[in-house]
Formats: sequence, C-alpha cells, structure tokens
Amino acid sequence: MTGSTLVLFTKWLVAAEALAAISGILTWKKWKDCYLKWLPFYLAVISVLEIVNRTLEHYSKFDTANVITGVEVIFEVFFINWFFYKTLATNKHKIIIAGCTFYTISCIFERTFFIDTGYYFASLSYTVGNLFILIYLILFFIELVNSDKLLNFKKLTVFWIALGMLMFYLGTFPFYGLYNELAKDLNLFVPLAWISTSLNYSMYLLFTIAFIWGKPQ
Repeated sequence: MTGSTLVLFTKWLVAAEALAAISGILTWKKWKDCYLKWLPFYLAVISVLEIVNRTLEHYSKFDTANVITGVEVIFEVFFINWFFYKTLATNKHKIIIAGCTFYTISCIFERTFFIDTGYYFASLSYTVGNLFILIYLILFFIELVNSDKLLNFKKLTVFWIALGMLMFYLGTFPFYGLYNELAKDLNLFVPLAWISTSLNYSMYLLFTIAFIWGKPQ
C-alpha cells in the first residue's frame, strides 16, 4: 500500500467518527439519564476537529493543523479520564486523579523542553495518557468479571466502548510512543500507520455498535 493511499485512508477516518457520533445522537433517549449522554457530543467534537484539521492540511496550514491535533489529543485524554471516573467504582478515583495529574505534568514538560526541537508528535505526554487509559481499562474488565453484569455483557454499552478503546490504545501503544523515531523510516512507519488507523476505525465501529446494540447500565 502506498503512502498516498494511507493518507486517503486516514482522511476517511472522520466518517467512522461521525457515524459513531450520529449513532449516539439518534439513540440519545437511551442515554439522556446517565453520563453516557455526553459521549456522542464528545465524538461530534472530535469529528469537527478532524474536519478542521484536514481542511487546514489541504491548504498547507500545517503548523495550525498541528496545534489543532494537539488540542484534540488533550481533549481526548481528559474526556476519557472523566469517562472512567464515572464508570469505575469510587475507590478507583484516586488512580484517575493521579493519571490526570501525571498527564498534565508531562504535557507541560514536553511543551517546555521539546517544542523547538523538531519533535513532531507529542509522544511523551501521549504515552503517559495512553498508559493510564490502559490501567483504567484493566480495572474496568476486572470489575466486570467480578460483577453480575458479566452475565449480560453483550448488552452492556460500556463493554463495547471499553473493548474498542482496548483494541486501539493497546494496539497503538508502541506506534505512538515511538512515533518520532518511526517517522524517520517510512518503510517501517507506513505499515504500522496502516495498522494504527485500522484499529482506530475498529474502535469507532465498536462505539457505533455500543450505541445501537447496547443498553444503559
């Protein structure tokens, strides 16, 4: 697969994001009385930011597009932290607060010391955020296995959402952690980028299944 095909494949990711957002909005009556009601709007914001980003790249406004990407990633990580704050048992909240704190510190550190070094992708802060998200996911599945909800997990909306996140964040952990180094060798970078983007598609399709198939907790 060529790099140009990968670019096109990546650009169409916004369609999967929008599909998930629309599915959540169309089924919003199911979620209006619980915290899941905010997830479709989160996905809508992500979709809009992606469209803005692609438009800027089309007009070669790459510096501004990189800023938008940074804002999108920060928004994404903090929203997922909030999501698991609402999902996990209250005795896990300290871990999530610690995750937010370490992520914030890593963002400040990265933007203070690496901003003018040709450091294209914010790998350090993203890796910290990704690591804590994986910890939350492990805690979620442990809670699920040890609860009565396991008996009807196929209808549990949060199960499908967590499964999608697990596939993406675990599968892409090495790729984004080493992004700046991998980008120096396109023969290695392009195949891994295909895998990463495919996992991203999978996550949003599982979000869509969650909204259509799932029920509130």
